[in-house]
Amino acid sequence: MDLEAMKTFVAAVDQQSFTKASKMLNLSQPTVSFHIKNLERYFEADLIDRSPKRFIVTQTGELVYQRSRQILGLIDKTKAEVLEFHKQLRGKLHIGASYTVGEYILPSVLKEFDEHYPAIDLEVKIANTERINRAIQLHELDIGLVEGQVNHQGLKSEPFLEDEMVVIVPGDHPIREKASITFQQLQDQTWITREGGSGTRAVMDSMLESYNIRPKKLITIGSNHGVVQGVKEGLGLSLISKTVVEHTAAEQLIMKLPYIKTTSRYFSLVTHANEEEISKNVQLFVGKVKDLYRLSEK
Repeated sequence: MDLEAMKTFVAAVDQQSFTKASKMLNLSQPTVSFHIKNLERYFEADLIDRSPKRFIVTQTGELVYQRSRQILGLIDKTKAEVLEFHKQLRGKLHIGASYTVGEYILPSVLKEFDEHYPAIDLEVKIANTERINRAIQLHELDIGLVEGQVNHQGLKSEPFLEDEMVVIVPGDHPIREKASITFQQLQDQTWITREGGSGTRAVMDSMLESYNIRPKKLITIGSNHGVVQGVKEGLGLSLISKTVVEHTAAEQLIMKLPYIKTTSRYFSLVTHANEEEISKNVQLFVGKVKDLYRLSEK
């Protein structure tokens, strides 16, 4: 198996273009085509439908793409483990974080870790919880820090920090003028929410269902800052992390509503369930997070 051909194929699929892949890998376009043709000969199947105007990955190509990413991820992990064998705390640590954790919690953790292990390069990907969990499964990431439930096969999670969820309401919203709020007045309101796959979205969906809240409409925004700004602008109500509210100077928007109890959730560390796949660098990072928050000892 030609690993260079595999890397080239993954790059071409990621970029959806032979030309862009050649620029990214600093290869000529004929070399990119040659690598992919070699891979197709190895698997005895077409991996890419070479249409003049479209870049289409075949079903076989999709399977080879997913496995190639896993194989390349395992090779990188093996390189790190070889360094560990020689007692060198070097290499890279690929960290994934959901938006709330990545934007407001992770930076201080990275600073502490970097001070203790300056020879370890840190690479961070921020996406929603679902995407981070999936990337760990595929060995694209070594560890994740996420909100929400982790039910993916082959992964284990461990809570490290409790997070309070609060309702935020526009300052000039009519509901603020009520001396007392009835259950009916909570119905048919506009709610601003995060996208599907977000831990915050999962908590809001659960809250609306649990308390029989019927939204008039949902407005989906793909960032925490965007949600808070939407509430500030009067678009609607939202349920969001108190951590986000405090970091965006929006505490004045918090409002306790009758019939809706305060909700808590946990931020969790996510790693592979198989301990043999957990590198020394990951173990060091997990230890640093636990030292900072010590939730598991309470």
